[in-house]
Amino acid sequence: MENKIYGTVGCGWLGLPMAKKWIQEKKTVHGTTTSKEKIEIIEAEGIHAHILDSKRSDEKTKWLSELDFLLLNIPPSSLKEEYGNFMLKIAKQLNPEAKIIFISSTSVYANNNQLVTEIDELESTRRSSAYIIKAEEMLQDFAKDRLTIIRMSGLVGKERNPAKYMHGRKISGGKEPVNLIHLEDCMGIIDFIINQSIWGEVFNASAPAHPSKEEYYTFAARQINLEPPTFDNEPQSFKIIDSEKLIKKYKYQFNYLDPYTFPEINLGDSQHFM
Repeated sequence: MENKIYGTVGCGWLGLPMAKKWIQEKKTVHGTTTSKEKIEIIEAEGIHAHILDSKRSDEKTKWLSELDFLLLNIPPSSLKEEYGNFMLKIAKQLNPEAKIIFISSTSVYANNNQLVTEIDELESTRRSSAYIIKAEEMLQDFAKDRLTIIRMSGLVGKERNPAKYMHGRKISGGKEPVNLIHLEDCMGIIDFIINQSIWGEVFNASAPAHPSKEEYYTFAARQINLEPPTFDNEPQSFKIIDSEKLIKKYKYQFNYLDPYTFPEINLGDSQHFM
């Protein structure tokens, strides 16, 4: 990987720590933001910072053509119907050999009360999942075996602590399983794909253990002295995200196999109840 140039479109919760890790490894890294105020923050980390948004996506940007690896890592929230077009416009500015990792979401799968693998049918009935599925398809049609897609589960790490999001709320379906992944594994999988040259693939990314919402969120809240959520036990549709392709076929080793071991949950000497 000597002298390779890396880029991340989106320097947020995942993109910024990923870029910082690459900088620590003495890599040349470019990163984007939509905010002029954030340029200085990004540049302070040693990252070549650029303003990039959908209004500027038609402008030719030389730095994109110089990349060897690009992490496409922005959600469809503000772009909506234009999301896929925006992703494709960026991809088309890369050189023909550049490799792309697209961060997708396990929200593209239906809740059919079963284990979900990468070959299961996708469901576009929810707005955001429809935009993500369309972006996946457009990028696959264009980049083919230069693209790998990672469908990530619920994201935990840094300021994203599930106990803080859930405390004091009433949650439906307490018996249903959680699908979560830690930031360190999000980053680990990205690096693993690049370092092992795994292209033209689609991966689910979720910690392999799936405790129930009621057990996990109650435990997580108590660990940091927050009021646990309450649960109704009315059955809800669910899915269990299967990451066995990453683990068994490609031998990726998760840093956190079980959401109970996430450092944000701060286990100490306590034992979770199963």
